[in-house]
Amino acid sequence: MRRTEKNRNSSFGMGVGATSILMIFVLLCLVVFAMLSLVNANADKKLNDRLANRTKAYYTACDKAEALLEDLDGHLEQLYLENPEAPDYYQACLSYLDGAGGVAAPEKDGTGVRFSFSVIINDEQHLSVTASVPKEPETGGSYYTVRAWQTMARQAWEPDTKLPVMESEMPELLMPE
Repeated sequence: MRRTEKNRNSSFGMGVGATSILMIFVLLCLVVFAMLSLVNANADKKLNDRLANRTKAYYTACDKAEALLEDLDGHLEQLYLENPEAPDYYQACLSYLDGAGGVAAPEKDGTGVRFSFSVIINDEQHLSVTASVPKEPETGGSYYTVRAWQTMARQAWEPDTKLPVMESEMPELLMPE
């Protein structure tokens, strides 16, 4: 009977050292995953902050553009009340828009006057608005029609066409003698 107990105790199994090493490995894995989660959460927060700032700047620019259009609508209504005849109203609109601050040079088209203006969003973008004033406005409606409302880059994009991969490191391989 003693022999069978000894055989039971000497059977193959994990000792205290192997269990400790396994626990240390599991603990290290948990710490590494916790750190990765923290880094990821911090990056997400920074991205969300930038997105929130960009969105706020966009809607601030939209508010400015709408205020400019509302002011413009008031002036166009006043011009229409002063000049109810279509040719006189058309000429009055042309002269008003030509001198209005922030409005690009108005252009005549077949249906009225087309004009545009832009509002700065940030260092990289601006809001470009194109609208038109019909020769004969509809009663009770707006005195203009928005044709385009778009975000545009403030500078033209220039691609980087250079590709100095190894030129500075090993010029003798790239340039034959």
